[in-house]
Amino acid sequence: MSRSLLAFAAVLLLSLSTTTFAASADERAAAAAETRQGLLKVVGSYFGPIYAMVREQIPYDGELVKANAEKIATLLPMIPDVFRANTSAYDLDTESLDEIWDNIDDFNAKASASAEKAAALAAAADQGQGAAMKAFGEMGGSCKACHDNYRLQN
Repeated sequence: MSRSLLAFAAVLLLSLSTTTFAASADERAAAAAETRQGLLKVVGSYFGPIYAMVREQIPYDGELVKANAEKIATLLPMIPDVFRANTSAYDLDTESLDEIWDNIDDFNAKASASAEKAAALAAAADQGQGAAMKAFGEMGGSCKACHDNYRLQN
């Protein structure tokens, strides 16, 4: 994966969490939630264009699918790190359910599985639109498996 993406992710995570070192417990919990939300927004920014292709809202672009899937595959393994701090005891404005920390091993396994599906999507992009869209469905299903159990449903 490109060094610039890794550097960007590191800067994002550090900038969102700099208050965690000298802050109160409430401030550390809020910073942890901000960091998680920031990471997931970045993932969503790469997920969105592929989803738009699936819905035929924009033309299929295999190179973009591959590039975005590779970035998603790089970012998703960071999820267990940013969810390490159990913030379930704090009143935070977040869609994360407390069940995450009750079932952290399952949560982490789901994040890992989604990263693997993203890597498979990147590989499938070279095989054409049909293979890529099938792999995208599998990645989406993997993400949904986590959201179904660990994210507030709106």
